[in-house]
Amino acid sequence: MMRSPYQTPKKPPSRRFLRLPPPEKKRRKRQLLLWGAGLLLGYLAYSFVGGETGLVRIRSLHHETTALRARKVALTAEADRVDQNRASMAKDPLLTERVARERFHMVKKGETLYRYQEADSAR
Repeated sequence: MMRSPYQTPKKPPSRRFLRLPPPEKKRRKRQLLLWGAGLLLGYLAYSFVGGETGLVRIRSLHHETTALRARKVALTAEADRVDQNRASMAKDPLLTERVARERFHMVKKGETLYRYQEADSAR
C-alpha cells in the first residue's frame, strides 16, 4: 500500500482561514433570525385571530348577519300583516263613513252639524 504524500498538519490552521464564522457572530445571527421569525409568527397569529379580518371579527359578523336575517323575516311578516289590515279597513264602509264625518266634517242629507268651541284653559 502506498502512503499519501500529504501529511496532516501538526497544529490547526488559524481562524482566519476557516470558512465558518466565529461562534459569537453565528449565535448573534441565529438569535436575530429567531426574533424575526417570532415577531412574524406573532403578527400572523394576531392578524389571523384578532385582526380586522380575523376569526373573531368573522364570527361576530356571522352572528350579526344571522340576527339581521331573522329581523328581516319578522319585519316582512309584520309588513304583510299591516298591508292586510289596511286592505280590510279600506273595504269597511263604516270606517270610511266615520273618517269622513270626523276629519272632513261631512254630513248625510237631512242631518245638522253642530260645532262647539272648546273652552280655553287659560281663562
